[in-house]
Amino acid sequence: MESFLEDLIHPKGWLDYNDSSALPTLYYAEYRNFGPGAITNGRVQWRGYHVLTDRNLVKKFTVRKFIYGTKWLQGLGVPFIPGLLN
Repeated sequence: MESFLEDLIHPKGWLDYNDSSALPTLYYAEYRNFGPGAITNGRVQWRGYHVLTDRNLVKKFTVRKFIYGTKWLQGLGVPFIPGLLN
C-alpha cells in the first residue's frame, strides 16, 4: 500500500507457485502504489487479487488496524507508519 515498486516487479505481480490449490482462499491487494512496477493492468486475473480504491476498506489493512501495531511495535523500536500516507 502506497509503496514505490521498482521495475523488477513482474507485470503479473504474483507467481502461482505451480500450484493452484491456494487460489480459492488467497487475498492479495494493492492500493495507490507508484513507480514502474506499480502498473496493475497486467496483473494476474485471480478472484482473490484486488486493486483497492475504497479508502475506508484500505484502512482495515493498515498497521494500526490489521495488526494493532501501535500497541506493540513501538516497544520493539521498529519504525512504522500506523496509517495511510495520503
